[in-house]
Amino acid sequence: MPTTRGDGGSSNPSAGTSAVTAPRKAKSADSATRRRLIEATARLMRDEGYAAATSRRVAAEAGVKQALVYYYFPTMDDLFVEVLRAGADTALERMRAALTDDDPLNALWEINSDARVTSLNTEFMALANHRKAIRAELKAYAERVRDIETAAVTVALRANGVDLDEYPPVAISMLIAQTARSLCNENAVGVTSGHDQLRAFAERQLSRLAIPPEPQRRTR
Repeated sequence: MPTTRGDGGSSNPSAGTSAVTAPRKAKSADSATRRRLIEATARLMRDEGYAAATSRRVAAEAGVKQALVYYYFPTMDDLFVEVLRAGADTALERMRAALTDDDPLNALWEINSDARVTSLNTEFMALANHRKAIRAELKAYAERVRDIETAAVTVALRANGVDLDEYPPVAISMLIAQTARSLCNENAVGVTSGHDQLRAFAERQLSRLAIPPEPQRRTR
């Protein structure tokens, strides 16, 4: 005959399972809400500029109550930092992949030609002029990106026997990134004069510095 617990607890083994899974579900819901707020902020910044990303607009875009913004992020700076970190993680993964790409130089050109990423970075640059927390985070991210881009360019130039003193990898990586981003920024405001010619010129130069294809083995 089953005994009854003195504390009034149930002898049903499933009761313990429910107690364990409930916090897990709550944690999962918390993560989903945080992600929605971060994604909503990024969309507003890309589409309308960082000034549009107020707690009220972010909440409306994410489909939650405004109070939840400050529940998950004590200040808007905290939210902006998380948006920057989320974008940085994705961008750094793409940058690292460029190190093993068949054509690292072209890979970097394509990455920096992504208008969505460039527009968000531009907003963070503007925001960093007014927020110290953003400035420090952006500086750390930019330095990591430059290190990875320089490494990718170094791999490509060495493989092609290019003189690294004549063509410093960090200088080449900066020319690639800054030129591509400049084209994106100008295009965003409708300035396209000379873009086709500059892209064609850049692509010709990159092809000259690219890793040469492996020689095909002769079959006997």
